[in-house]
Amino acid sequence: MTVCTLNGDDGYRVKKSPFFYLYHPSALLHPFGGGDEHEYIVTPGHLPLEEGDVVDDSGPDKQITFWELPLWIQLSVISGAVFSTVTLLKCLPLLLGKILTGGTNPKMQEIASYIAENPGCMESEISEDLDLKRGTLRYYLSKLSSDNRIQTFKKGKLKGLFHITYSKTEDAKLLHLHRKNKNRRKIIEIISERPGITGQELSSTLNIDKSTVHWHIKALHEDDLIEFKKDGRYKKYYPQASLLFDENY
Repeated sequence: MTVCTLNGDDGYRVKKSPFFYLYHPSALLHPFGGGDEHEYIVTPGHLPLEEGDVVDDSGPDKQITFWELPLWIQLSVISGAVFSTVTLLKCLPLLLGKILTGGTNPKMQEIASYIAENPGCMESEISEDLDLKRGTLRYYLSKLSSDNRIQTFKKGKLKGLFHITYSKTEDAKLLHLHRKNKNRRKIIEIISERPGITGQELSSTLNIDKSTVHWHIKALHEDDLIEFKKDGRYKKYYPQASLLFDENY
């Protein structure tokens, strides 16, 4: 409600704001006097006092119950209570879900679990395996990153996602990214099992072209994951650190 003007000693002219009717629609049924259906007069509790007059302000003259109030007030209060109750009941399942899940979005939790189980995974893998659109996935990844639950590791053209609980070295993370390529993974495994193998032997074992083997070998050597030693006109390849090729990685 809004108090608009003071009309001398007759009282205050009170005008209801539009928001009043939004929360108390039943008030529209109440007939108002005074020539304006949206206003009514509230008179002062005491007339102007003369010198020596005494005012009794010890308490109300009479107490009334809720059911003795005007019908429009009763309807306003009841409708407001019903509206609030219905709204609460509709929101209750959502609130309970937030409490039970600790406020974590289930889909975001699913993505975080996937990354924890698949260190070094890429967006394309998550999108395909969890049936998520790239735009939606990137939104969740951004949230997880800002919450410090995941981290992105990037080296050159290689890029992968790791859960914050992944505590391996940067070399181990790099190895995960290299192993995403099927042929490169096989080259890593063979060099780990047969240190000193040559490029020609790798090509024959994997049945792939020597130039392809050379391209993979070059990438692994640049990232210090393998080393080579010359033996005449041949190069023999060795794991840079045998622990990097442990199955646990």
